[in-house]
Amino acid sequence: MTCGWRACAMSALLAPGLGAGAAGADAITLPSGVVVHEIDRIWDEDAAAIRIRYLVPRLREPASLYSADPERVLTDMTWLCETQIRRLFAPGTDPRDEGWEGAIVTMMDREIPFGEIDAEATQFFEGFLFTMDGCTLDLDLYHD
Repeated sequence: MTCGWRACAMSALLAPGLGAGAAGADAITLPSGVVVHEIDRIWDEDAAAIRIRYLVPRLREPASLYSADPERVLTDMTWLCETQIRRLFAPGTDPRDEGWEGAIVTMMDREIPFGEIDAEATQFFEGFLFTMDGCTLDLDLYHD
């Protein structure tokens, strides 16, 4: 099952993953208290976006923090964009000056190779645009 932060929708075709050994990755504690492990980063030059993907093993559980308050997903994903992606650039560097327009943050309950479908997986994903002040939702992703 694939889910945007707003609601579960569509199919796993929308947010395929890529496995690269998150088990050894350092744990990152999000503002909500959820712990994630970075799986990988994909520098998608065609989309001018940095895809950063995280493993959240308990994401699917009904008792998870996100089930109780789905808005926490957006808060945590925004925080990941503003802290983890921005750290990829030298201090004071605007990613837009380097040709990057935004980021796509993905959280998944299991590692999935990029481009593959796993109908049993739960994934949340969100697109952001880089701004002078950080990251803002890329609302154009939801319009044709």
